[in-house]
This record gives sequence, structure tokens and C-alpha cells, in this order.
Amino acid sequence: MKLKQIITIGILLCFFNYTGLMAQNKDITNVEKKEYLKGLTKASEDDLFDKQIMFDGESIPVYNIKGKRIRGMEIMEAMMSGNYASDFYMDKNKEIKVAVLRMATEDEKKIMKKMRAQMSGQNQSELIGTDASIFSATDINGSEYSLNSLKGKIIVMNFWFVECKPCVMEMPELNKLVENYKNKDVIFLGFATNDKSKIDSFLKKKDFSYNIIPNSKKIATDYKVSGYPTHIIIDENSKIVYSTSGLGPTTIDDIEKTIESLIKE
Repeated sequence: MKLKQIITIGILLCFFNYTGLMAQNKDITNVEKKEYLKGLTKASEDDLFDKQIMFDGESIPVYNIKGKRIRGMEIMEAMMSGNYASDFYMDKNKEIKVAVLRMATEDEKKIMKKMRAQMSGQNQSELIGTDASIFSATDINGSEYSLNSLKGKIIVMNFWFVECKPCVMEMPELNKLVENYKNKDVIFLGFATNDKSKIDSFLKKKDFSYNIIPNSKKIATDYKVSGYPTHIIIDENSKIVYSTSGLGPTTIDDIEKTIESLIKE
């Protein structure tokens, strides 16, 4: 099976570069015409070549194989399971309007498995085991933080920005982590690239329990952040023990396991 593009797990980063994973067996990709597909036609590989699609369920609707609209973590879990591929539908102007999940072929499953393995390797950061970069910052409430003042504590860092959909998608789970460790020597810092006014406006609609530090581009650069969201954990001795980029199905569990391992030491 020759494919012009295959799924990059761009859903785990900020953008989803077209995927398709479109089977050559047309019987597999036939989708019963639903109300949400009226007036639309299925996009071909040529139609989708080089397109960037925000695959979060909000920018364009995404439907599962039962015809239910899904969003955020539901989409991520479905795609990362390796059991589903996506077909895209466009209007007469060739604008992508709807994505529909279907069962993946065996060839597609093999491709996705290989890509997940590659992505896992890419997330093994060269930062792990190194000394954390010195920082000093003030959060949106006026509280001050620095690497030196936090020595002896576990520092959980999240690099994000308001417009990053995967960053927003994971916030409810991150909030649970903050609640779980509120009585421990664990500090959660959210380094945002946005300014304070934009963050204040964002927080009127969304809850984020991290201590949020605005205008953090320099700190992100110091920590070699190249994708969002990025998570970094620093131990009590100011060593980096965990680092990963993107929104993955095990990210929250991995953060929690790392925190637990440090608490038990």
C-alpha cells in the first residue's frame, strides 16, 4: 500500500499534519451518509497532501465509527489505540469540514505501531540526568519562584500557551495531579508564553491549577522546549529526571509515576 502521508502523531503536539491512512480497499472506507456528511465529499490523498488540520474535535467535528461526535482526549485515545484511521470530508471549496474515524486495516496498524515507537524514542530527552537551568520567575498572582529557593522540592513544569489546543485538553488531568499532591513537597509551575492579560482572560473560561508564570519564552528556550505542551520534572537536587513533549495517552500517568518514585526515595 503506497501512501503519500501517514499519521504523524501530531495530535500529540499542537497541529495534526494530515494523516489519512486511507486504505486502497474502497469497501473499507465507505461510510454511511449521515446528516453531518450531507453536501460533503470524501477528500482524496491529493486533496489532503500537505494540509495542516487542527485535530481536536473543536476546529472541525470528529465522529467515531458509531457516528458520535468526540473531542479532545477521546480522539487522542482512539488514535493512539492503533485501531482506527481517519477519513476527511470537504465542501465544494475543498475545505476540510468533518473527520470520521473508521477501523484501520492491518497495514495501517503496522504503520501506526512503528510511528508510536519512533515517537517514544524522540521523547527520550537529552536533558534527563542533567542539572536544571537556573530560573527566577513571578507568577500571575505575584508569587516568586526560583530554582535555588525550590531546592529540596519536586518541581513539575508545564510549558504551554493559550492557543495550544493539546495544552488545554490535558488541563483537567493536570489539575487532578495538583490536587493529589497538594500536601506534599511538590510544586507545579505552568510556564506560559502569553502575557498576563491574555492568561487572565483565558482563566475566566478554563481552570488551570498550576502556578502560572507569564512571558516565559526565555525559560522555555533555556529548557530547550521545541514543542507544546512540554513537561519537565526536577528532583530535590535540581536534576532533571523526566522530560516529554506532546500530549500522549500515558503522559499524565508517567508524570504521576515519576512524582511517586521521587517521594518514596
